[in-house]
Amino acid sequence: MKSKSPDIAFQESYLKSDNVIFIADIISGILLLLFLYTSLSKLAYHGTFKNVLKASPLLHPVAGLLAWLLPAIEIAVVILLFIPSTRKKGVFASSVLISAFTIYLFYMLAVTPNLPCSCGGVLSMLSWRQHIIFNLVFIVLSLLAIHLYKRAMSRKSGGPP
Repeated sequence: MKSKSPDIAFQESYLKSDNVIFIADIISGILLLLFLYTSLSKLAYHGTFKNVLKASPLLHPVAGLLAWLLPAIEIAVVILLFIPSTRKKGVFASSVLISAFTIYLFYMLAVTPNLPCSCGGVLSMLSWRQHIIFNLVFIVLSLLAIHLYKRAMSRKSGGPP
């Protein structure tokens, strides 16, 4: 069997990295839509969102601040995800934010399982356990995208021999 020339091997590796980036970009787009939706829902139903935060034993002291800060952070994540040069940072920020939300959900499930969800729209129809599963799926997706971006960048920076 004849081996491929270094140039052809590099071109194939480069094309594979483009496919990897494409998959990571799709995940980034899904994360972008999620955070755009949740931030706009929190702003559209700001009063309700703030009241649910006030009812939380953990967040009550900072509910007023968080009612504005959380949607602002989510919009910042959307912007990071939208701009190609900051997309990897946006995916990382997504994973951190969704992880923090998930830890909060575990806490609420343990302490106050009957508290209503402060998410807007369709997400508010999920039970606490369903919401945790939903979040875990998005944590896995964001970690996968981070891995794919790193993998693609290491392939592209290798260059031909």
